[in-house]
Amino acid sequence: KELTVLGKPKRPRSGFNIFVSENFQGSEGISPAAKLKQLFGAWQKLSSSQKQPYLQLAEDDKVRYGNEMKSWEAKMVELGREDLIRSKQQKPKKQTAGTAKKAGTAKASSREKKAKSKLKKSEE
Repeated sequence: KELTVLGKPKRPRSGFNIFVSENFQGSEGISPAAKLKQLFGAWQKLSSSQKQPYLQLAEDDKVRYGNEMKSWEAKMVELGREDLIRSKQQKPKKQTAGTAKKAGTAKASSREKKAKSKLKKSEE
């Protein structure tokens, strides 16, 4: 809530998001969930050339967001709120199933080594 009070820009919209916002009112459907399901099906059926205007608007929105974030972050620095600024460092990447498995086996093997060393110590 604090970020909205400070005027942080909203995240950029995707091409699908723009498509839904333009077509939500005109689509038939009993519930909002049914409308979204119908619009998702319509989006899937669109050709890449039909999706292009929405994707272009999404790119423009991404540029807008970048510019607004730069000015907002500069404003936060002036106010002394560096804690709200995006860090320049890259976030650690999420583990894929393969790397998580490798990490899990590495942990398991280190546990086995510790258990073996404890056995040796207890035998002595």
